[in-house]
Amino acid sequence: MLVVKRKTQACPRAFMVLRLLRVFMDISIFASLVAILSLQSLVLGSTISPSNITDYSSLLAFKSQLRVDPYNVLASNWTDKSHFCDWFGVSCGKRRQRVTKLKLTDLGLQGTVSPHIGNLSFLNVLSLRNNSFYGRLPDEIGRLQSLKVIRLGYNAFEGSIPANLSQCQRLLVISCEANRFSGGVPKELSTLPLLNELFLGLNELRGTIPPSLGNISTLVLLGLEFNHFSGTIPTELKDLSSITGFNFLANNLSGPIPPEILNSSSLADLLLNLPPTTGLWLPSLQNFAAEVNQLSGHIPSYLSNSSKLTLLVLRNNTFSGPIPSTLGQLQYLQTLVLDENRLTGQIPREMGFMRSLNYLRLKNNKLSGTIPSTIGGMEMLQRLYLDGNEVEGSIPDEICLLKNLGEMDIHSNKLSGSIPGCIGNLSNLKVISLSSNMLSSIPAGVWSLDNLLFLNLSSNSINGTLAWIYLGTIYQETFPLLSGLSKA
Repeated sequence: MLVVKRKTQACPRAFMVLRLLRVFMDISIFASLVAILSLQSLVLGSTISPSNITDYSSLLAFKSQLRVDPYNVLASNWTDKSHFCDWFGVSCGKRRQRVTKLKLTDLGLQGTVSPHIGNLSFLNVLSLRNNSFYGRLPDEIGRLQSLKVIRLGYNAFEGSIPANLSQCQRLLVISCEANRFSGGVPKELSTLPLLNELFLGLNELRGTIPPSLGNISTLVLLGLEFNHFSGTIPTELKDLSSITGFNFLANNLSGPIPPEILNSSSLADLLLNLPPTTGLWLPSLQNFAAEVNQLSGHIPSYLSNSSKLTLLVLRNNTFSGPIPSTLGQLQYLQTLVLDENRLTGQIPREMGFMRSLNYLRLKNNKLSGTIPSTIGGMEMLQRLYLDGNEVEGSIPDEICLLKNLGEMDIHSNKLSGSIPGCIGNLSNLKVISLSSNMLSSIPAGVWSLDNLLFLNLSSNSINGTLAWIYLGTIYQETFPLLSGLSKA
């Protein structure tokens, strides 16, 4: 009985020991498995995980299509040493670790865009601006249902703009300017319900502007400049109630501009071929340019109706007649460029009321008369270009009130008399070009202008021994463009 009793007491102890050993072994095995799985997860996590293998493969396919990577950005960074969400130019959502942004701008990349880009189903921003991508855009880009912004400007893409971009119904911005796209503007783009900006300028597009663009009620900016569009501007564009800017410059458009468009209360930027007989009432217009066209007749005086104008550029046309005195009413105008026309008459005294003007360019016209003394009222003026006209008389002393003046170019006119002595007080002056006039003397204050970089007084009637001595010194050491001075 004692033996049996000892055996019955020993069995539970042995069982417990064996059980503990098994538990210990199970724990060790489990821990080892956990360690192995963790290591595997760590290794895989640095490259790819099962939930986003599609994005990983699509990025590698994109990289494989590159022929030139001058800064070695993708070659050195897009590797398995890091998770693709940490690759240069790639952004992922925090929740799913799917690619949401691909931004590779200003890198000099050269190659085509892989069709596999259409597999980045969570992509909402694609920006390849200012590279050297070429070839056609793959149709698969229309599969990017989440896409909101596409910026492909300043590359060498060619072929037609994919009509199936219209399937990307969340698009806010299409920016494909400065490429080699041809064909027309796909009318299907008119079905994009949220589009704010459409930039297709500087391409080889032709045909007519689709009237259906007027259906994009959310459109704010439309740029179709420097293409080969013909026909008229569609009246339907008047329905763009949110529009603030049109750019139709340098096309082959004809016919009148629909007055309903010109009378838009929201329009702030207007850049197009403007028929001079068309009236304007654009209370919100801030920037207006109609340069490098064949516009003729007088500069419309009604431009002064756009009281918020800050920029007015009408250069390189065939405008004739006087500069409208009503332009002096533009209190917010900062830039006025009217050069390379056939303007005549005097510079209006009223222009002196342009207190905000900092850039005035009237060069290469046929302006005559004198420089108005009211010029001193342009207290913000920094650059003054009146060269290539027939302006006569003396330079008014009031020009010395322009304390911000940095550049003054009035060469090739009929100015006479002496340069105002107070000009030495204009400490910001860097450029003085008064050659080919009939000026007779130079004030000593000119030589105290510490910031002066360029001085040209050649082909005048400069008198005085002192002036000649100063000129000789500066000619030798600093200003090689003073040749041609004459001693009367």
